[in-house]
Amino acid sequence: MLNENIPSSFPTHLLLDQPERRKQLIQSYYEAHHSKNRDISQAKDDKKKLEFFRSKLTQYNIRVENGADLGCRGGAITKHLCAFGDWFGVDLDRNAIDLANVSGIPCLEMDISTAIDLKDACLDAVCLTEVLEHLPYPLVTVHEIWRILKKSINSVFFGSVPLDYHLHRRLAVARGKRLTSDPTHLHSFSYAELKALLESHFEEVEFEAMRGTKTRYPWLSWDYFVRDIAWFARGPRKNLVKS
Repeated sequence: MLNENIPSSFPTHLLLDQPERRKQLIQSYYEAHHSKNRDISQAKDDKKKLEFFRSKLTQYNIRVENGADLGCRGGAITKHLCAFGDWFGVDLDRNAIDLANVSGIPCLEMDISTAIDLKDACLDAVCLTEVLEHLPYPLVTVHEIWRILKKSINSVFFGSVPLDYHLHRRLAVARGKRLTSDPTHLHSFSYAELKALLESHFEEVEFEAMRGTKTRYPWLSWDYFVRDIAWFARGPRKNLVKS
């Protein structure tokens, strides 16, 4: 016998009717953790990352008809990528969008924390510097980037993340400290995890150490002696393999 106290339908009158609320909460969170007036063009290691990205774009003679810098941080890197074709920026932080517009970079406000609202196979290139560690579902994000890239050997995905399992951090954790003190970092990457994630979606993946002892001694381990890493992935796989 059914319990007569159970309501026959969900009490929809209790639901909020605010379709943009999720985006606004995330937007406010990130804006609260970034200085409105910081000089994003001087972000740490941007010059070194750009040298790596540009060297690979030049090496493979890649021209970009449509490229997206996701989480463009005011267009600090985007404006330099325009030497290789047409790029636009995407960001949720309105301060970053304003900075990008001042630099002459077309920039769209978009929440990429889950889905990326761009069409299938519409881009030649995607840049994602210091963003993936801030997103809750890295596999979903990389799969979305794979989806929006054209399935060509010269379609590319490049970017960078900090690695949180280097020797210094491991010793810090052993002393009772947190793996990372940045509250906006939702994911801590190891080299092995990042490599597996990218190689599951791309035919060719190359890495470059940005910070850490390995920058001075290249023979050292990627797992223990790299603090920040950049990658250049080429050729989205036509048939995906499990990461």
